[in-house]
Amino acid sequence: MSNIDFNIDGDNRLAESIARLQDEAETLMGDMPNVPPELKNRLQSLQDQIADLYAMISEEAAYGVDAVEEAIVARPWTSMFVAFGLGALTAALLRSAPRRGYF
Repeated sequence: MSNIDFNIDGDNRLAESIARLQDEAETLMGDMPNVPPELKNRLQSLQDQIADLYAMISEEAAYGVDAVEEAIVARPWTSMFVAFGLGALTAALLRSAPRRGYF
């Protein structure tokens, strides 16, 4: 239903960092032939956990975007008034207080 292209993999620093980390770990393991198998297994397990976590986060983020879009489409006027109210509240909070003296 979403017409927003939510692509967490495209031009994302987190995805690039994870890929770079995996490449560095694989290079490191290749450069060290005497690495114990237990350490290799633990590193592979960590890489798998990071990949699973990233997939879960990207799926939840996409679900959140879809849910917000559905709410906006279902109630456009309410969404507009909520956005206006939040904008007004933010502006009021960010506006500096008038000075009452030179102290």
